[in-house]
Amino acid sequence: MRRIVTENGPDGRSRLLLAEEVMPFQKIWESDASAWLGGDPAADGETLDFRPDSLSARLIEIPPDTVMAEYLAQGVPGLDAKGFHRTGTLDYVILLEGRLVLELDDGKVEVRPGDVVVQRDTNHAWRNPEESPARCLCIISCPAETAA
Repeated sequence: MRRIVTENGPDGRSRLLLAEEVMPFQKIWESDASAWLGGDPAADGETLDFRPDSLSARLIEIPPDTVMAEYLAQGVPGLDAKGFHRTGTLDYVILLEGRLVLELDDGKVEVRPGDVVVQRDTNHAWRNPEESPARCLCIISCPAETAA
């Protein structure tokens, strides 16, 4: 995946600001009330902490269950032993590649490429039954009064 960001030059004409590859867990862009057009985000993509009153986009890769089990056995900050977590955010998760299962306290649902999950500050875990990573584009809105 590439991120392609536009801007207006001093002459008012639209132009390309940047076009570059996006690495897994990299934030793509971030904005907030003080900078509604946003800016290049800090390089803290692997954390589940989000700036209060912000909107961010990031690329997420969820490893196969066998790999995730190894990570969880070592302990992953922000996740319990089964991979459940709650971030205090509103997330739009768009599955680009692979297959996932969204597991909730009460139930689960299969997610296929092109599906959009509107994850509304709920306790959840992602399961990847495939042999390769699943890739998601996540748009994350963190309210002013709550930060994970």
